[in-house]
Amino acid sequence: MVPPPSINRLKDLPVHLIHQKILPRLPFKYLNRCKCISKEMYSLISTDAEFAAEQSRSADTSSSGLVYMTHSGLSFFSNLTLVGVPDPSLDFLNPNSRDIILVSSTNGLLLLFGEFRGKMSLCVCNPATKDTVFVPNVVGKKYCRIEMGLVYDPCELPDRFTIVDPLLHKQRDGLMYKFDVFHSDTGKWTRSSQSIYIDTISEAAKALCAKGLIYWCCGKYILWYDVKRDIAGSLSLPVIEGKAIKGVTDVGIYAGEITCCRAWSGGIEVWSLTRGSHWDRIHAASWDSMVDALDFCLGMQLRHKSLSDIFYKRRIIRPVGFDGHFVYIAVRVKYEDKTEKLFSWETKTGRVEKKGVITIIGSWRADQAFNYANSMARVPQIFNVTT
Repeated sequence: MVPPPSINRLKDLPVHLIHQKILPRLPFKYLNRCKCISKEMYSLISTDAEFAAEQSRSADTSSSGLVYMTHSGLSFFSNLTLVGVPDPSLDFLNPNSRDIILVSSTNGLLLLFGEFRGKMSLCVCNPATKDTVFVPNVVGKKYCRIEMGLVYDPCELPDRFTIVDPLLHKQRDGLMYKFDVFHSDTGKWTRSSQSIYIDTISEAAKALCAKGLIYWCCGKYILWYDVKRDIAGSLSLPVIEGKAIKGVTDVGIYAGEITCCRAWSGGIEVWSLTRGSHWDRIHAASWDSMVDALDFCLGMQLRHKSLSDIFYKRRIIRPVGFDGHFVYIAVRVKYEDKTEKLFSWETKTGRVEKKGVITIIGSWRADQAFNYANSMARVPQIFNVTT
């Protein structure tokens, strides 16, 4: 990484270059130092909505990565230091236990569920600034649904966030979804008039936000809901040669676009959703190019067995996320063990590298890894809350 310019040198650079090209890509600790340059710089970094949007959406920002929840708090990969979250333990939330669920992540804000200040509740927080608001529960519900999605756009609507809860109604041959929606500017939950039937038994998981829409992975389908227009629908995941391919799929977001990483018997692939419904394959590799690295790191003789059997029948490998440069792959050493080894596959060079060990709290369906980009955005306040 190229060292950031010194504070003194920043004063001599053009304003537009500082505001649009340099500051949005600096780690959190350097941004904090830049606040002391001037009142204008302090206001830009701390309160400017457009700056916050540029920072959180910048694809090549150094303050980004993937985040997931552990028993000790938030964990980031590939580099916690660059992400710059000052208190990943989340102690600033005053949790009554460490059983905090990371529900969703959008433009630098996290949707969390846990016991805070003696009460089970949802909260929206910015871990970089420690700014937090607590969300009133859905009437009649005493639990959190891990499928809830968070919508927040610091450029278009910096003073508002929305939470969408997909309500599952099982049908004889598939699933029917309705939607409860919370708007921070009203402080109320309302029921959408939309309902969508999906021909699958796989329930919605890992809510993602892109361009004002919430997406959920439902087996071989993507369920979506448009918050602004109050419409919903579904689309199929990528197919190969006209056939749906069985495997392990992770849906994520990069540079404002929905991505799909799939590990299957033929290798690993990365797809990008374009024009709202079209999938483009942007990266692909066979297992043959990775087997030596996995053999060495795991101490297993994979080449003497069927790769398909090793990877899928024993369920020991899954894509975890894609950050634009690397696909992260979690490999379960033992079938019943929750500790997995994390590898990165560099899509440009094909290099596979061991990154460490990860331990999840529950299952990967409940404890997902989300794309995260550090942001100085303020968490919108909740108004007109009724008790």
